[in-house]
Amino acid sequence: MTRLVYSPSGGVAVSAAWQELLLSKPPSLTIAEEYGKAGRSFTSSFRAWLRERRLVQDPVIVRLDFNDGQPPILIGSVDHPVRFTEDHSLMQKNLQFTHRFWAYPFRIVDLAGTGVFSPPFTPQFT
Repeated sequence: MTRLVYSPSGGVAVSAAWQELLLSKPPSLTIAEEYGKAGRSFTSSFRAWLRERRLVQDPVIVRLDFNDGQPPILIGSVDHPVRFTEDHSLMQKNLQFTHRFWAYPFRIVDLAGTGVFSPPFTPQFT
């Protein structure tokens, strides 16, 4: 079961089982801020090239880990999950999504709002 707990610092603590996707080259991520009649929103666009074919049909919450020491971010929520689009050919396997939400992607923190709450990867979906 996936559970998100929002902290006073603006981050989120997560209780979930994660599945790592093996990438064949670095992914791309763009987060754009937009203003409209309903107010401010953020559009996250992600694209990755996979080493193996993966069919992720269920809506998910995406956790992105960075190699520069920054806390991981979450894109999606229990009420507004991410849906992947996949493209498979002989030469490449692409996984991508575009997700619009009212808040900037959340940083993963502990419940006190300090440090990083980072559950380990497990070989199963939640």
